[in-house]
Amino acid sequence: MRKILQIVFCILAVLSVASIFFLGAFLGLVYALIGVAAAILFVCLMLVCKNSRSSEEPHADFMNTDEENDHLNEKK
Repeated sequence: MRKILQIVFCILAVLSVASIFFLGAFLGLVYALIGVAAAILFVCLMLVCKNSRSSEEPHADFMNTDEENDHLNEKK
């Protein structure tokens, strides 16, 4: 779930950054600053999701070798 949230916040941050130029050009500087604030907020939320994910215990994965997966399964 955290991985999905991280991707969603990343997309929202990119869209916020892209909207800054349009908001500033058509509506004014104040609205552009709102876009900047939204981009910063989404980047912070993305980093929180990313850092909280790293504290999870490693688990068996198809990218691991068979020996690594066997070792991880023995720990449980």
